[in-house]
Amino acid sequence: MTFAVLAGLAIGCFLVFVQRRSDSPAVACIEIILSLAIPCAVIELFVNRSPQRSGMSFSKRDFSPQRVLRKVLALWVILAALAFCYHAFPIYRGDFYGPFNWLWQNSFLPLVILSVPYLAFADMVQEEPKDTLWKLGNRLFSRPHALSFVEINYLLGWLVKGFFFPLMFVYLCGQISDLREFDLSPFFSSSYRAFVGGSYDLLYLAFFFIDLTVSATGYIMTFRLLGTQIRSVEPTLVGWLVAVVCYQPFYSILYSSYLSYGHDRPWGVWLSDQPILYSLWALMIIVCLSFYAWAAVCFGIRFSNLTNRGIITNGPYRWTKHPAYISKNISWWLVSIPFLPPDSNPWTAIRLCAGLLIINFIYFMRAKTEERHLLRDPIYRDYVEHIRSNGVFRHLRFGSK
Repeated sequence: MTFAVLAGLAIGCFLVFVQRRSDSPAVACIEIILSLAIPCAVIELFVNRSPQRSGMSFSKRDFSPQRVLRKVLALWVILAALAFCYHAFPIYRGDFYGPFNWLWQNSFLPLVILSVPYLAFADMVQEEPKDTLWKLGNRLFSRPHALSFVEINYLLGWLVKGFFFPLMFVYLCGQISDLREFDLSPFFSSSYRAFVGGSYDLLYLAFFFIDLTVSATGYIMTFRLLGTQIRSVEPTLVGWLVAVVCYQPFYSILYSSYLSYGHDRPWGVWLSDQPILYSLWALMIIVCLSFYAWAAVCFGIRFSNLTNRGIITNGPYRWTKHPAYISKNISWWLVSIPFLPPDSNPWTAIRLCAGLLIINFIYFMRAKTEERHLLRDPIYRDYVEHIRSNGVFRHLRFGSK
């Protein structure tokens, strides 16, 4: 699967640089997502045989128009609810979500139409076709009664997708624009400082491009037919709060109003006259971000916040839990250098460091709430025991408890 992800990302990078001035970022974003989704779907279908492990049998042909109708109507109600939210909430009508609004307006009707043959085919090959979507469809023809835990879990999965996919799509569009407009002249300069700085800037953008491509693709590739469905969703309010507060619009409010830890003297200026230390500092940041992107690649099309879509134990996860959180939080200290404010005032340094420490604590809570959720899975419990004994931080009991 990792090979398929890397192949898809390579195609995506090719599209970004070949079409530097052609398609709009939103169109390029769709092409890039497809370049990752298609090879991964083929691998899941024909190599990993994931459908069989998720309750699908292609030899089964039990078609029930009535059952499919209930599923279709339930899905349409969910899509209509999402459409209402995107139209009703002012934030989704602003410029920030412009690329997603364009996508939603142009894909809503095709999505509604294509859902019929997809659900009909999936219903025919499901070993247990009376699934949660069918149960929700039955509610449309029965008297109202309380939702079951399974139904709530299913609807929360749609809430996860409905909140995070628009964000990832918009972020990815912005990243595509930044990569298209990237100035390549430092690579043709005789200046060592310019070459190192240009390499750092390009890799910085590239690693976040990888992360966002995997993220955006993962949120829409939740198909039981591929074995990539959502198995469970974070059940606690605290778990949801510490996750969504790390994203727009909540993060900008939290950061600008309470926890701002940055200042106007970047690390590159601080080390501008020390080329060796400048190079080493840049390398440390890039190493952190490479682990961050590598962790996303390991998820592939199963990437998603607040959900269990399968336990990942390869890549950097073989050494520690939460490698993405660990590496990203370390990189923030290296990039923002809150301990070295421009005014050299120790109280300023304490204030800025306190802001970043609180951000670090939020990610610590994300890790803990995720673990509490995933510990319901026996595979994750085995993984925790393995990391406790073999993890890179086992002697410190950091990242292994």
